[in-house]
Amino acid sequence: MRGVPLAEGLSIGLLLSLCVIALAVLGLSPAFSWIPELPLLATAAIVPAAAFAFAGSRAATRTRRWTDGLLAGAIAGTLSGAAGGLSYALFGKPLLNIAVGLVLGTVGGALVGMAAGLAGAGRRR
Repeated sequence: MRGVPLAEGLSIGLLLSLCVIALAVLGLSPAFSWIPELPLLATAAIVPAAAFAFAGSRAATRTRRWTDGLLAGAIAGTLSGAAGGLSYALFGKPLLNIAVGLVLGTVGGALVGMAAGLAGAGRRR
């Protein structure tokens, strides 16, 4: 694996994982049941998509290869999906959430990273 998509995917994925864990705690913990659900769900959808796009665009811009954007987004998605699935499992939800988180994170990250990579591959550093 090439260094740029790995570095971008890992750095964005680790930061995003912390955010996903925080959102899971806020959304699943009974102590935070007073938080409105709609803004929490919107944040849980927008933040990962923006992070995948950032990772994909940044990797593709640095290497001028859209495939590196796809890889960076997939790596970030895998990490954040695993963190989300594990968070759900720790709150007593079915263990299937781990597999679902991994698959949705990887596929979603790859698709968004690819789209951002296609846009960013032609830009100069």
